[in-house]
Amino acid sequence: MKAEFLTGRPMGFNNWINAIKSSDPRIDVLSNAWDPSGDSSPAVFYEEKMPYNFALFVSPMNNKLLDEIDSKKAFNEKYRVQKMHEWQQWMYKNAYVVPTTGTYSITAVNSKITGWSLKPSADVWYEAGFSKN
Repeated sequence: MKAEFLTGRPMGFNNWINAIKSSDPRIDVLSNAWDPSGDSSPAVFYEEKMPYNFALFVSPMNNKLLDEIDSKKAFNEKYRVQKMHEWQQWMYKNAYVVPTTGTYSITAVNSKITGWSLKPSADVWYEAGFSKN
């Protein structure tokens, strides 16, 4: 297989985004990375109208499953986990996006740090502190 840059050389970020958003027919394979931040919903990357849906994949079943994951019913943890598993199985079978790598982040904090939280809603810099105890 021969792989080439779309324009024969690396593109500027804005040109790359424009090529992706316009579904440039010269793009056969898209390889990129993004960070999910604090939102645990896969809709951030895979919902039809989301800007990070670089695959531009649209499916009624995908929309249905993503809507269920983020519905009011999903405040029930068991329901949300069940719907997330259904979506993951569906995603695996359809494989319109294939992850090739994964990363983990480790933050080491000793017992003298107070107010530290890894919750997405936490304002750690404002609430964190140091204790002599």
